[in-house]
Parts: sequence; structure tokens; C-alpha cells
Amino acid sequence: MGKRVLIVDRPKAAPAEGGLDYFFGGPTGLFSKALRDSAKALDTGSLEAMGLDRDVIFKQVQNSCLRLARNNAQTQVEMLRKFKVAYLQGEATLALDCFNGRTEHNDIGLRVRQHAQPSTVIDVTADKVLLCTGSYATRLKEIPFDGVRILESDSVNAIDFLPRSVVVAGSGIIAIEMANIFRKLGAEVTMVVRGTAKSALDRIGIDETIAERLLRGLRDQEVRVLENTVVDSFSCLECDTEERAIGGEDCGTVIMDIETRDAAGELQPAGTLQADLYLSCLGRKPRARGTSLELEANGVKLTERAGHIIVDETFQTTQPGVYAAGDCIEGPALASTGVDQAQRAVAAMFTSCRRELDAVTQDSPFPIGVWTIPEVGYYGMTLSAAQAAGYDAEVGIATYDACLRGRVFAPDGMLKLVFDRDSAVILGVHIIGTDACELVHYGMDLVAKRATLFDVIGTLFTAVTFHELFKEAALNGNEKLDFGIEWQEVLSQLQASTCPSGDKQPEEVELRAAFDAIDTSGDGSLDAEELVDLFGRLAEEDAAPITPGLIANLIRLADDDGNGTIEWAEFLKIFKILGKMQRKQAAEEAKLEEMCSTVDAIPAAAAA
Repeated sequence: MGKRVLIVDRPKAAPAEGGLDYFFGGPTGLFSKALRDSAKALDTGSLEAMGLDRDVIFKQVQNSCLRLARNNAQTQVEMLRKFKVAYLQGEATLALDCFNGRTEHNDIGLRVRQHAQPSTVIDVTADKVLLCTGSYATRLKEIPFDGVRILESDSVNAIDFLPRSVVVAGSGIIAIEMANIFRKLGAEVTMVVRGTAKSALDRIGIDETIAERLLRGLRDQEVRVLENTVVDSFSCLECDTEERAIGGEDCGTVIMDIETRDAAGELQPAGTLQADLYLSCLGRKPRARGTSLELEANGVKLTERAGHIIVDETFQTTQPGVYAAGDCIEGPALASTGVDQAQRAVAAMFTSCRRELDAVTQDSPFPIGVWTIPEVGYYGMTLSAAQAAGYDAEVGIATYDACLRGRVFAPDGMLKLVFDRDSAVILGVHIIGTDACELVHYGMDLVAKRATLFDVIGTLFTAVTFHELFKEAALNGNEKLDFGIEWQEVLSQLQASTCPSGDKQPEEVELRAAFDAIDTSGDGSLDAEELVDLFGRLAEEDAAPITPGLIANLIRLADDDGNGTIEWAEFLKIFKILGKMQRKQAAEEAKLEEMCSTVDAIPAAAAA
């Protein structure tokens, strides 16, 4: 947009004198994604069997994570340099009333304490300010976090040893991701879940079957899941620092007393757990209240309970000129949606550059990627949500071994399409397996464009790719339709032969009377010759002729009992679907006519 921009960021891992912050420009989950890739790439069991000390193995893991993070940070800094965006490592405070009239045009004041020179404060003024302060891991007061053995999902990137045992508290996405990662790194993993693991996944909208497979995957990996359980108290056994200094295994131990909820809902003592590491994954909080920004003191209101920054539909806060986006406001709290919110906020800041804005709310659709092992990706409605919305919904399912690439490389996975049986329109896509977080974007496009199962079946996919699973799932769904893809040509011909002008179809009473008039035998069914006669009577004058071949094909598809005739119930079912096709066609034609009339009106309006 041609504006002059300054990014102020408090570094997470930059040298004291300044320099590259390895975590700059990365999403909140950057470290966990890097750790996940390292865990998949390194076989820690094999390395240990080769005689490598565990601290040497973990150093390799750390180096791998740091390389990934460094490459990302360098790329982001280079992008800023390319667009001539200034970048200052420091901590900012809103200072709207502290510039003593030195600002112009209602500029917004900031005071920035530099990272490399904490004693130096820089005064900055700007037309607009965008707050993208993110979130941080929840730290419950009753948990004695020590930064060594008792950590949360943000500080876990500071561990300096490879644990043999880990207790993960929580059952959400981050908890499952961490359980997968440390299990892949060879640790014994126990998950402590306050309620049930399934209910936590239901709350975030994961499809029921996908959630069950995800939890079954934890069991297959021998992750122990303790439901309706809480940790009541902690104690720590100190490590043998001398032994550890020479690469020993002793890194200290966390001992936890646990309680389990009984049938009456009361917590009862249930023994102890012992682990090298306790990791709290109990949600996140917005970074807004109590920060150096002093938001509330400067007229930026926060929600009372969680402390999110309050914004309007353009992402402007209660302080004019100050906007906010990402985890610090209410919403999905995803890196992808944060980027979208920030782009919309910047578009709203400058009316001369403003593009069309659609309000992004918590209910707006967006793709979800869950970086568990295996991955989960989903978009759109689940089966239960579609049925609750009034759709006659069904699912088409393809397991990964339904395509060649899956059979050879990754047979354990599933792709599910939720669709409307009435129209075959795809309403949701849900995937668990290799590359699910990539595949979901094609599914998102199908849902957004209201594509049908027939569209997918008719699409050519490159051989030996996971995308072939979409066609397999669509074919599976097609089997659950009353009138699947094999019916479409026959129905199209029947429609052209009965009501090409789009006139209203006969009522059921009229149809029955015509049917009975042809049914001279009175057995409630019509053979091929009688059907030709009946359709001929129902057809309009300019309709395409009914051919014996068309009727033979109709009987082949509709004759469920195989007696070579069409009963009344089968005949009525066919005419009902023809009626739906007619109404759909009429609606599309009306919409097209409205668009054309709008286009025709433009020259007249311009001339006026």
C-alpha cells in the first residue's frame, strides 16, 4: 500500500547485544513443528543402540530444530528488507498522552525500550498501530513450574536433555502433538486428562471417527491415557549433576500424586506417577492484560474474563487508530486465521486502499491442520453438524490403502467426505494420515465451491498421489445415493423428454391416475412398452422422443427386484428426483437472468 512500516518485536531468542532472533516471524507452534520433524527423521532408539549418549542424541535434535528456526527467521528478515520494512527489537508501550502536542494529525504515540540497549527509550509516532501480541501458555498457580522438569508448551523449547518418561497434562491438540513427539523420541508417555479425551476433541470440531482413530493411534503407540484424572501435588528429586555432566541419564525426577474421579464424580487418591518431565498443555491466554503495552490505561478495552482485546468488524479496538489481530483477540487462534485477520485489519486502516471486507467471525469457516502423528486436517461440517443443520447427510470414506501411494508408503489413514444426499454437494472434508494438513486445502476448495460427488468423480488426478483418495471417497459416497452418477445421463434424458420448457411437473395424484390408466393388467407395475406409452402421454409437444433404449436403461437401473417391470413406488421416486432437478434448473436460470439484467443496466446507468 506504499505506507512506511515499523515492526516492533520483543525477541524470544536474540543475543543480548542484538542480532538474529531464531524465533522471529514464526508461528507460536514453530518449535513443536520443528521438534516433530526431528522426531520423525531421527531414530533415537537406533542411535542409542549404536552407543551414543542421550545428551549427544538430544544435541542433534536441538541442532536440527535450531536450523529449521534459523532458516525461517532469516527468510522473514530478508522479506522485510526486500519490502523496506523497518524492524526494531524492543518492548513497546502505548503512550497516547505523553507526547505533549508533538504529534501531528492525531498520530498515535509509542515508547520503545530497545533490546540491545535497555536504557535507551525511543519515541515513535504513527498514523495507525496494529497489535499482534499473540498468546502464551496457561500457567496454573498450583503447578510449581521450575523451567527444568516442570514446564508448559511454550517453555518446553528450553529443555536440554532427552527425557525417558514424560507426563503430559491435557487432551487438546497441543497435548496430543507433544505426546506424539516425545513418544517418537523414545520416551514413555502418560497423558493426564481432567475429563475424557474424546470430549476435548469434540469441542474443537474434530469429526467423531477421526477423533477415535487419533486416540486409537495414541494407544497403538503405547501412550497411556488417564482420563478423569488430575495431579494433586508435585515433588522433585534432584539430579546427580556430576553424573549428568558426563552424559549420564539422571536428569532428576518429578513425582506426582494423582486423583481420579469416581462414579459419583468425587476425586479419590489414585497413587503416584514418576517422570523425567511434566508438561502442562492446558490451554493458552491472550498476551494483552498486564503487558508493557499498558493497553487498558490507554483506552484499549479487554474482555473481562479471558482478557482478549475487543475489536469491531474492521479489527479496530476501542481506541481509534489502534487495531488488533491474531491470538490476542477472540477467535480461532490459528496462525493462518491470524494472518487473514491482520491483512483485513490493514486494509481497513486506510480507506483509500480499502478492499471489500467480509467480517471474519469465530463461526467463519477456515481449514484446520493438526500436526499430530499422523496429521489431521478438516474443513466444513461434520456429519452430526450437517444433520443438525437439516441436511440429509451421509459420508463417503476412503482408507489410505485405497490408492497406490497409500498402499506403498502410508496405508494407515482415512479421508471422509460429508455430503448432502439430496444434491450430492460436499459439505465437509475430514482427513487423518500422512499429508492431511496439505490435502485439506483441496477439500476446502470443494466445499467452498459447493462441488458435488459427481464433480470429484469426473476429475482427473495425477497417478500415485494421495489426491486419488478424494475420488475413492466420492465413489463410496455415490453408492449411498438413491440416484448416483450412473443415473445422471438417464435422468437428464428423461427431463428433456418430459418437461424441456421447465413447466411444472404433474402432481402425484395426476401421475397415479396416468399410471393406473396404462396399467391394464392391474398388477401395479409397467413393462417397457407401457412405460414408453406413459412417458409419451406425459411429454410436452416439443419434448425429445422417448426411445426404447432409454426405457431399457431406466428399467435396468430402477428395477430393484429384477422382474423387468417398474412398480408405482419406483416410478414415483424417479419423478420426484426429476422434479428436484427441474426446480434446481429453474432457480439457476432465474439467477442467471437476474445477473444479466444487472449487467444490462450498467451502460444505462453510466449514460445517465
